[in-house]
Amino acid sequence: MKIVWLQDDNIFVVSKSKTTNKKISDGSKLVQTYTFSKDQWLLATTSSGFGMKKFFAMDGTNCMDCPYSGNQGKGGCYTHKFNQYVGFLSMLRSIKFSDLTPLDAEKFMDAVELCKDSYVRFGTYGEPSLLNFALVKAMSWNAKSWTGYTHQWNKEWALPYSKYFMASTHNKEETYEAKQKNYRSFIATKDGNEEAVTCPASAEAGFKSNCASCGLCSGTLGKGSKDIKILEH
Repeated sequence: MKIVWLQDDNIFVVSKSKTTNKKISDGSKLVQTYTFSKDQWLLATTSSGFGMKKFFAMDGTNCMDCPYSGNQGKGGCYTHKFNQYVGFLSMLRSIKFSDLTPLDAEKFMDAVELCKDSYVRFGTYGEPSLLNFALVKAMSWNAKSWTGYTHQWNKEWALPYSKYFMASTHNKEETYEAKQKNYRSFIATKDGNEEAVTCPASAEAGFKSNCASCGLCSGTLGKGSKDIKILEH
């Protein structure tokens, strides 16, 4: 099942299904959120043969100024892989024009209902802090566990999301700055020297857990109080 709505120039999807990624889950169904630009949907539903680079370059409104976004010219996001790309195209092509209506009370409650007793993965693709804040709150508090990460932690409008998401940081300086804004950090580190807990679902931790079971990356109101780190990969 999936819930779809349009807000400004972005298309939001909340879906519930299984994943084969053992780092994420043990195979149980999980809820995942996606934020696509309307331009990506138009490209996927009206064209063919355009390629990954063109698709991900259209992520200005849904990935914003993330350093790994396609619109910044560098890319490198872990979602910029062929299998994910094919999945995104399939999802977008299943969305009809008639689905592109605003988030209303029915869609809100349907999304919350999906989360009951489930793990919620905010931002499977796209910037999760673009999601309606009240919806994030309701989804989180109905979930069994949740995780979320944002590169928008240094923006004034994104400060409330520190309750539910981690700041995506890359060094000690950014981590310190995020802490001043009441964010816990998930640090993609080059050397691992930061004072933080090593991600239990990482290779360097021996894959001791998965994201659904761990749930440490859940902001200041979730599970855990320390920063988390993982070696860049």
